[in-house]
Amino acid sequence: MKSRFIFLFLVFAVPLSACGSFPSTEAVPNIETAAATATPDPCSESALPGEIEKINNLMREFDDYSRLASSTPHEQLVQVIPPMQEIRRRAESQKAPPCLQELKKTQIDHMNAVIETLIAFMGNPQAEEVKNGIALARDLHMKYDIEISRLLGLTLVVPTGAALPPSSVTQTQPAAVSVLNPGPDEVVLRSAPDANSGGVAVLAAGGVAAASGRTADGLWYQVEVPGQPGQKAWVSASEVQVSGEPPVIVP
Repeated sequence: MKSRFIFLFLVFAVPLSACGSFPSTEAVPNIETAAATATPDPCSESALPGEIEKINNLMREFDDYSRLASSTPHEQLVQVIPPMQEIRRRAESQKAPPCLQELKKTQIDHMNAVIETLIAFMGNPQAEEVKNGIALARDLHMKYDIEISRLLGLTLVVPTGAALPPSSVTQTQPAAVSVLNPGPDEVVLRSAPDANSGGVAVLAAGGVAAASGRTADGLWYQVEVPGQPGQKAWVSASEVQVSGEPPVIVP
């Protein structure tokens, strides 16, 4: 609205100045103001993470309902599906810059697959459509995670047997070894490489953490706790996807 006002002001300022109502120099500051209010490129390196977060916030919200649906009795799924449809509508109407169109499309495709599978499950839990829908939703979520990693300059190590879109992770190289939580649940970061050790933090679905080492058997990775520089924790290799291979360290 502000830029439109400036534009209209400039349009009308020219004939007014010609009639002597305004000095001709009055147009110069307005041109500078219009230039100063130019919208920054949302696909720039500095703006891109924030734009991705806007899309991923809806994905995380949808994933929360997906987890709820997985533990909801068959006859009560009708109460869970409408909120998921509402999130999908918000995702469809959310504006995304050109560089994130593929990410947005994959997100919506995943949401559609989950919702359609739940509806089919309500009709017949044993239907082949349900089995195929679960596989499709899982593959689309993996594709979504891979696209985020590509945009952020990470390379994923995809679990054996997972669907891998062509040319999905070969275009970029990681700046450092990192782990990614593919979701849909949070991953507990522990004080030691042991499932019985205490949790010190969590890695959110879609979250990334720098990896500094691993156990000799490769079952645990030492990572830096996001938002806590210098704070180390351990995460199970079975719960994350890893770019590169950090050195072996002794806990």
